[in-house]
Amino acid sequence: MRVDIPFEILFAIGILIFTLSLYIYGLIIKRLLPLIERKGIWILPVVGSIFLVLSAIIHFYRVLYFGRNLSIADPADLFPLIKGMLSANSLEAISILGAALLTLIGITIYYRWISR
Repeated sequence: MRVDIPFEILFAIGILIFTLSLYIYGLIIKRLLPLIERKGIWILPVVGSIFLVLSAIIHFYRVLYFGRNLSIADPADLFPLIKGMLSANSLEAISILGAALLTLIGITIYYRWISR
C-alpha cells in the first residue's frame, strides 16, 4: 500500500481548517447566547471540534502505521493488519459522525431558541 503524501497533507489542512471553524463558531454562539438569555449549547460545537481532532489523529495513525506495515507484510500477516486498519477506519468515521451530530444538535437547539 502506497501512501500519497500530498493528499494526506491536504486532508490535514482541511480537517484543521474545519476544526478551527467549528471552534470559532462555538465561541460566537457563546457570545450570542446572553442576548437571548440562554446558556450552555456553545459547548457542543467545541466538543465536536475536539472529535474532529481525534479523528485526524486516528487517520494519521492508520495511514502511518498500517500503510507502512501493509507494504512490507508477509501474506500470513495481512489479515490482522487489514482487520486493525478497518477497525481504525471505523473509529475515525464514528468520531467524524459524533462531531457532525453534536454540531447539528447545537445548531438545531439554537435555531429553535431564536425563532420563537
